[in-house]
Amino acid sequence: MEDSRSQLVAVDRRSINLLFDDECFEDDDPDKTDNGTQTKRISRQKGKAEVIPSLMFQRSLKQMTLSEKPAKRRVKFMNWTKFHKLNVIYSFMDDLEKDFPAICTVSVIGKSVEGRDIKMLKISNSDASNPAIWLDAAIHSREWITTAVVTYLADFIVRNFHKLSKSITDKDWFIVPVLNPDGYVYTHTKDRMWRKNRAKQDGERVGVDLNRNFSYGWGNNGDEGSSDLPNHVFYKGPAPFSEPESCAVRDTILSSQTMFKVYLSFHSYYELILFPWGHKAEPCPDYLRLLEGGTVMARAIYDNSGMIYKVGCTKDLTYFACGTSSDWSYGIAKIPYSYMIELRSKKHRFKVPNDQILETCHEIWHAVESLMEFVDKPQTKF
Repeated sequence: MEDSRSQLVAVDRRSINLLFDDECFEDDDPDKTDNGTQTKRISRQKGKAEVIPSLMFQRSLKQMTLSEKPAKRRVKFMNWTKFHKLNVIYSFMDDLEKDFPAICTVSVIGKSVEGRDIKMLKISNSDASNPAIWLDAAIHSREWITTAVVTYLADFIVRNFHKLSKSITDKDWFIVPVLNPDGYVYTHTKDRMWRKNRAKQDGERVGVDLNRNFSYGWGNNGDEGSSDLPNHVFYKGPAPFSEPESCAVRDTILSSQTMFKVYLSFHSYYELILFPWGHKAEPCPDYLRLLEGGTVMARAIYDNSGMIYKVGCTKDLTYFACGTSSDWSYGIAKIPYSYMIELRSKKHRFKVPNDQILETCHEIWHAVESLMEFVDKPQTKF
């Protein structure tokens, strides 16, 4: 009797293995997960002989606790054919670190107002003489295309690292795909058009425009460059660097042992390449050099996709913008090539169609690659 029971248990164990084997089909519903990442659900391959579990096994399976059930294999999924939620972005970053530990490091550079991690990926060949490059996205949470582009750039650089030119690999890349994580989550769950962070004012979550919260030129030009009103879309906050998200940028850059050479903050949707100043009308000291670098990027974009990105200082091409990260990075952090790149799409505004994500990623990769070659060349004194 004992031998028969042992044989029956052995058959049922084989049943478990077949029921939960590694042959999969894709499930496109990202909400059917416990870890927030895209998954693939388990299915048996066609053509295999079926094993029908015994009655004893079926009863036993019902009695198993959750901890005893065989875990389904979960496959994390990241691509650039659609926009992804924060936990997928963060899992993608962690996976790059796991898969490429020699060049990738993920760190938390701060916490958001609501306590979420602000994650940064550093890509480096560990050469102490490298200059640093800063890339950030989603400082304005509704600008989803920025996060898609920055994650694409990270993925492309990492996976092609040993094939790329020294203008890319002889630099330390500091990459923050979601600078405003609270707002980014809010745009996926409550309000697609939310721009600011989720700071409270008088008990109400009105938010602060993080790109008006940096100290350089903060509050200049009255209501024309930012706003004192908490409910205004350009609300600058109660003080410079009042918000933990902007402080995370400041503290990371100023405490770095590596000198930054390029600062690129991605926005949408005006299709522009902007440089300082935004808080005043006068040209910045390196106007011609920044104009030339911007033109190099615009030409690379046009050669790749035919898209026309205008180049100029923030005030000339848009409006007064006071307390911006690019004015601060140029004026205080002394990063010589500081740009704010407004991505697509003037036609679709913040809701870039999925079929334009990769096109945008490709054109911006060519722009960034061309800029890196430009900044490495000996520069003419203007």
